[in-house]
Amino acid sequence: MRGLYEVFYAVYIFLRLISAGILIYCVLSWFRPNFRAFYMLGNFLRPFVIPFQKLSMKVARYFNAPVDLTFFFAVLGYQLLGRLLWRLYFILARAL
Repeated sequence: MRGLYEVFYAVYIFLRLISAGILIYCVLSWFRPNFRAFYMLGNFLRPFVIPFQKLSMKVARYFNAPVDLTFFFAVLGYQLLGRLLWRLYFILARAL
């Protein structure tokens, strides 16, 4: 049981780090877009953000908005995934 908790907690921490990295990336894009860490963080986060680009483009076309909401949807998605992860853990913990 303890091992199951540690695995779920590690995945949860990873999701929180990805969300925090996305928020840091967005803040850096406003103030220091020429900063080297900005590009390194962008390269690290790109695979985690790409699944949300299609949703962002559909929403932008529907509302005719010239705003890219990919990072907003990514943060919401990873926070939702973290909550669902804990729900799954509690279901598995009760079953075992």
